[in-house]
Amino acid sequence: MKRRRSILPVLLFLSLGMLCAGGLTSAEAFVKNSDWSEEKIGKVAVKADKAAVRKKWPRAIKYGEEMLAGAEALYGPNALQTLNRLKTLNRYYDKAGRLIEVQGRIQKAYLLSKQHCPPEHDTAVISRLLYYKLLLREKNYSDAIPIVFENMAVLGDSEDDAFKRIHYLGQLHGLYGATGQLAERERTLLEQLELNKQLTSDHIEDNMKIILNLAKTYCLQKKFKDFRRLMQAHNLPHEC
Repeated sequence: MKRRRSILPVLLFLSLGMLCAGGLTSAEAFVKNSDWSEEKIGKVAVKADKAAVRKKWPRAIKYGEEMLAGAEALYGPNALQTLNRLKTLNRYYDKAGRLIEVQGRIQKAYLLSKQHCPPEHDTAVISRLLYYKLLLREKNYSDAIPIVFENMAVLGDSEDDAFKRIHYLGQLHGLYGATGQLAERERTLLEQLELNKQLTSDHIEDNMKIILNLAKTYCLQKKFKDFRRLMQAHNLPHEC
């Protein structure tokens, strides 16, 4: 029994390294010089999680900061284990409405998740989401566009994923509009319209918002023939 108990922590430690593809980064260089242990970090993380469950975000952030400091000291600032703690702490800041205070950490978590994790992994998904929210808050729409494509790249062939694709296409056409990329906005809206018709119906009521956005895009590009064709196809009285 003593032999089995001595092996279990090792197996648990190794399993944590398999959460993402990157494995353990720089951990060996830090572990010998730290007063922290995985157990100590875990106890602080439990306190942070309990505070988060009660939506006491300042308290969750306080313990989350300790948790992150411990992970950085034990494993190094760029290790997978540190990334997982960083991702959790970033979520606390987001829930507290304080995302802007940790801009550098949000970007760091996103970049580290691309290095360590497959794009569909929970850590990568959450890190992308928070980075996307930060970019929108800063009105950095150009850099937000590739994030949407990264989200779309992990979609499968299910109906649920098809509806998610419609949602992401809606984000894209808004970003293309904000950055003045009207040709890309038109292409995106045409794809969104076709997919929405397939998944919902051909009824104009179910597609009106997309149709009107497409009409506006035609007008902005001075594509008056395409605009009139769209209006006639749906029997709409609008003019550019």
